Amino acid sequence: MRMSCRTFVTALSATLALSAQAPNTLDLGFEERVRSEEWNNITDHSDRINDGHLHYRMRTRLWAQYNIGKDLELAAGIAQENRKVVRPDVAYNGRQIFFETLSVNWRFSPGWAVKVGRQDIMRGEGFVFMDGSALDGSRCAYMNAIDLTRNLGTASKLEFIAISNPRQDKYLPRLNDPNDLNLVQRLTEWDEQALALYYTGKEIKDSTIDAYAVYKTETNDYRARANAMFQPDRHLGTVGGRVDRGFGGGWSANAELAYQFGTQAANPAQNVGSKDIGAYGGYARVKKAFEASWKPRVSLGYTVLSGTDPHSNRIGGWDPLFSRWPKWSELYIYSQPAEKGVGYWTNTGMFEAEVRVTPVRNFDLRATYYKMSAMEAPAAVAGQFGSGKDRGGLAQLRADLKVNESFKGHVLYERLTPGSFYGAQDPGYFFRMEVTYTFKARI
Repeated sequence: MRMSCRTFVTALSATLALSAQAPNTLDLGFEERVRSEEWNNITDHSDRINDGHLHYRMRTRLWAQYNIGKDLELAAGIAQENRKVVRPDVAYNGRQIFFETLSVNWRFSPGWAVKVGRQDIMRGEGFVFMDGSALDGSRCAYMNAIDLTRNLGTASKLEFIAISNPRQDKYLPRLNDPNDLNLVQRLTEWDEQALALYYTGKEIKDSTIDAYAVYKTETNDYRARANAMFQPDRHLGTVGGRVDRGFGGGWSANAELAYQFGTQAANPAQNVGSKDIGAYGGYARVKKAFEASWKPRVSLGYTVLSGTDPHSNRIGGWDPLFSRWPKWSELYIYSQPAEKGVGYWTNTGMFEAEVRVTPVRNFDLRATYYKMSAMEAPAAVAGQFGSGKDRGGLAQLRADLKVNESFKGHVLYERLTPGSFYGAQDPGYFFRMEVTYTFKARI
């Protein structure tokens, strides 16, 4: 132990000595994002109930990063998202101010680095690592983590990642909290912890190869054990890989596949015993970019996320780990809570077709269509569910404009035509307008 401490102090002293040879810098940033979001018929898929919704979301972020030479970075950032629900009319919600970032990144030896603290972790396309706080929407995506990185070769790395995300923030202070602890922003339904190895390889020209192994626990669901949505403690492993390859001539393709295994504890309150977990998920996509003035790009793909057979004692539904975010749709995450939870992508198959163009510089247009299905039909025709496996068709139109380095915005429209998976099948829509201002400076 004494030798380890001595080694640590020696390494830190050497880092600071070398850092003194390079100038220290301070990066400052501010961002204000304003959104208008409106939807109807995306939770019950029925015209019989007037459940139209309109709200405004205002997110403010302020951050700083102090760079001590080339090998040490100290980062801190705070954020707040306020909301005003107009339909139905709800009082303005000022919400809490919280630490979005608080971390130290230290390159302590050639080829080695460690980042400790609150940080964003996104790997690949965000299929398993993207968002550590599913229940707060896009307010933040941080994880409380230690990320130890070993560089391999000229362009590859191996990471050891440890994550601890409680269901409500308890590691750092907050401002403007409600007095009732139950009203403090929930980040997930349960406490989440994980250990992971993640390899990213870029040694092969025009290719990226990822491989990962993740062990995760989901414990202490906040809901009562008698609640139908309560999840007993879960322990599961995930192993998978991803390939992204460019072939020349504008052609490229990518694919990812992962398998999950583990156990879920019993729940005596519902007379349910422990269960084994066996699930899979993945996607494959081919893309083509054309040489033309509008830079047209097209892609075709398929995504599969396994489901649980209602007649089996085994859990077969894909667990999205840290990827409960609107990867495929902003609309559809609001249709998922009745099944498992918001942004809980599982029991889904999707054929995907997309066209993108850039008619003028910094202006992108996108049209996407998903034909969606369920791998398993609902256990019973009840509530909003039907008896089939057809989730329906989902169409999306999006326009993105980047005015300059400070101003950008987008408009998004989505329309869902539900299928036999749902009892009611009236179309629903989601519409968003967003403007973001960002300021960055280095001192």
